[in-house]
Amino acid sequence: MTTWLHDTFPGHEVNLAFARGLPADTFFASLREQNREPLAHGEADGWAWAVHDMIDEEDDGYEEVDYGRLCPQGAEVVVFVTEPCSAKAHGPHFAYYRDGRTTLFFSFEDFRQQRVGDNPDHLSAELFAAGVIGPAAECEEWKDGVHDCYEHGDADELRLVAAIAGAFGLPSPPLAALPLASPPLVAAQPVAAVAAVGGTRPVVAPGTYAVHARGIDVTELAAACADAGYPARTQGGSGGWAWVTWDATAVRGGEVSQLAAFLTGFRYDERFGGPDRVETVFLAGTPACACPNGRHYSIQHCEDHPVQFQNCRGGFERTYFNVGRGRETQRHGDLLVRELLEAGIVGRETPAYEADPGFNDDGAVTMRIIADHFGLPATT
Repeated sequence: MTTWLHDTFPGHEVNLAFARGLPADTFFASLREQNREPLAHGEADGWAWAVHDMIDEEDDGYEEVDYGRLCPQGAEVVVFVTEPCSAKAHGPHFAYYRDGRTTLFFSFEDFRQQRVGDNPDHLSAELFAAGVIGPAAECEEWKDGVHDCYEHGDADELRLVAAIAGAFGLPSPPLAALPLASPPLVAAQPVAAVAAVGGTRPVVAPGTYAVHARGIDVTELAAACADAGYPARTQGGSGGWAWVTWDATAVRGGEVSQLAAFLTGFRYDERFGGPDRVETVFLAGTPACACPNGRHYSIQHCEDHPVQFQNCRGGFERTYFNVGRGRETQRHGDLLVRELLEAGIVGRETPAYEADPGFNDDGAVTMRIIADHFGLPATT
């Protein structure tokens, strides 16, 4: 997409914007008011579209377009920022505005890790169905030391654009010129309904921190934690998982969750017999952090209120988020997106919350989903 638009409009770093719910002439005039004369424009299937320069080169501040001003009540605007930083070769950005607000925003570079806005899961069902998010969408071949993910980067980008265009029914010659009909690399698989989420016993007791680990036994896990200065209160093992727990008043949750990540990385490779041997799941039976930083999933949480769920491999957090009251939308990673969508916890439509305002208020449904996904034994 970036290459095609760049070649079509040489010398320009362009955005491709669509609008519906307002007259096309009003949309084009609003762009001109912000000094963005459309380089190409059109109208089809209820959408107006325009290709325009990303920045106004006469503006020393390099201000970007304020699309919220172009999107009054009842209107929608979809934007592809094709070259947000060409000097550093960053991937495109995508944004969806509705009623003047940013409903969804993400970068093509890390959309599988984080999406933001009023509803980061607005397109998650479509993206999952297209095979561009979810556990099967991640390329694992890079681990062989030979594979270069850039080799399929263009194809991945086109599949993402195709999924977005299909979800919104976007027209326009720029998109029509792209080979968007290519089939998804990964086919989405049906999943069990939320009713199948089993168990009533809490996975982690209130006021408790727990780390589950597989790839090592409970003796190795407990010894490593004790050596790091965090002797466990209780410990056990079942189903291939070892686990340890702490009283939340006795240790700082942020430090324990960090240890859970360290256990899977290079710091413990020699101790545990090689890289990528260990996987951990950290769970907090404490309330979600209410401090300002704690409300933002991509910002370091305070030490006393760690994120309530974290899964780590290779020394890194693959996915983490807080649970209950819709907090799952503010997550890093899509490892559990299939289950969360099926349960109605996230998505464009969440009828479970509408039917019962108290649905999953304490996050118990999400905790059971986590436990069932990983096959975690209860620590209570």
